[in-house]
Amino acid sequence: MQHVCRRAGTFHFRRRIPGRLQHRLGGLAEIYRSLETSSPRVAAIRSRLLFLESERFFAALDGDPALSVEDARHLMRDVVGPASWVQADLIIRRPVGAGASPLLSVTPAPCPALCSAQANAVSAVPALASPAVAAPVPAPVSGAPVFSTLTEAHIANMLETGAWGSQQTALQARGTFRLWGEYHGDQQVDRYTRRHASEFKAALSKLPQLHGRSPHLKGTMRENIEVAAQLSPRSIKRPKLLSMKTIKRHMSALHGYWDWLRQHGHYEFDANPFSGFDYPIANGKPASEQRAMWSDRDLNRLFTSRLWVGPDADRRSAVFWLPIISLVTGLRLEEIAQLHTADIKKRDGIDFFLVHADGERRIKNANSVREVPISGMLVALGFLDLVEERRRTRCKRLWPDLRPKGQDRRLGAYYSERFTLYRREIGVYRLGVDFHSFRGTFETLLLNAGANPVFVKAIMGHSTSDLIGEGSRYLKHVTLKNKIEAMNMLKLGVDLGHLMPDT
Repeated sequence: MQHVCRRAGTFHFRRRIPGRLQHRLGGLAEIYRSLETSSPRVAAIRSRLLFLESERFFAALDGDPALSVEDARHLMRDVVGPASWVQADLIIRRPVGAGASPLLSVTPAPCPALCSAQANAVSAVPALASPAVAAPVPAPVSGAPVFSTLTEAHIANMLETGAWGSQQTALQARGTFRLWGEYHGDQQVDRYTRRHASEFKAALSKLPQLHGRSPHLKGTMRENIEVAAQLSPRSIKRPKLLSMKTIKRHMSALHGYWDWLRQHGHYEFDANPFSGFDYPIANGKPASEQRAMWSDRDLNRLFTSRLWVGPDADRRSAVFWLPIISLVTGLRLEEIAQLHTADIKKRDGIDFFLVHADGERRIKNANSVREVPISGMLVALGFLDLVEERRRTRCKRLWPDLRPKGQDRRLGAYYSERFTLYRREIGVYRLGVDFHSFRGTFETLLLNAGANPVFVKAIMGHSTSDLIGEGSRYLKHVTLKNKIEAMNMLKLGVDLGHLMPDT
């Protein structure tokens, strides 16, 4: 078997990393993984799947030259690992007489250009749930596509159109689709019903967080649920289960896939089986109470600490400006962190931030594309002077001191970690109060000051449909003038006058 060796009775996968990519992995020359089986048949199938996943991994490295060594190694561990052979185990358990798997006829080829086709081959593998616990798959009687055949096309379309802002979303969606096929089998999509969706949601609530990653949780979804159920709730060995936020993400991914199938004419459904589910709020608290506002006392302590006053203060750094900008504009952390100097614009005498998705810049959703005025407070603090300095030195990004982190290469990720540690250091750390709370503080203060809620939502990048209903589709634009007048109503409970630049 190609790329397979045997050590102490257990088969292992070995593949040389292309020379052009070895430096991207800190000099690592080989992918070496235990296939965790002594069966030649199982090893053959798992090794083929790992080969395909390694092709996809090499293509990802070629497509993202900025990926750090640490993140590249982390991605390799996630992609080229046990999760890759979930479908293989399902193939092995196929009933006798079932048709041959397309996977078994795949001829591995180390050409990255074939990565997409190979990934499609993986997603096309028929995956049947155990006949002891799941209903048999009905014979095809309609023209509806089989679930797995269009998942990669859906993912590619979402990335190309900008509906998904990062590869992390694509990886998460693949994980969701893998779980669905593992649990309910790979059927024609019209065979799934609301009952299937409800059963899957209930199963997710019993699934351990480390499913497929822990050495003790490398079985199927059903097997790992059973493992978790056998342990007492009071046992220190009982694994943590998926959070409601993660369950909602899985269900939303499937809801989006069903909508995509209908919108692109692949099949016409009477109703989306994933619509209308409730997801209990965290800790029984409404969204407005899950994060608290910054108190005047904590804001004062923050902005009089060493990063804003004294020798450690650097008025040219992201560390100095990010909290201030968020507090007086309501911008999200990543929206500020990814700003380019070209995103600072002026029209009708009003300077503003342009929040949009372009190249490496991402947005949360369609409502996030907006123009946010630069308030008089930022002007007085010298923000526009910094912008001009960046332009004179031909600096493309507004915050060159920020570096991307994680699989989705977010510029605010590393800063967020450091900001948490710094708040602990200066004694302003409170649960529920973080960087995002600047945004909530800004919105709350504006609304309490009597600002027009529609204007506030336009500044924040929120939908206005809950305020003006059907009329929201006809509200095409809230002017910069209306936005800046609303923002001028902001009254902070802390004086930032000591941060004014020396003239």
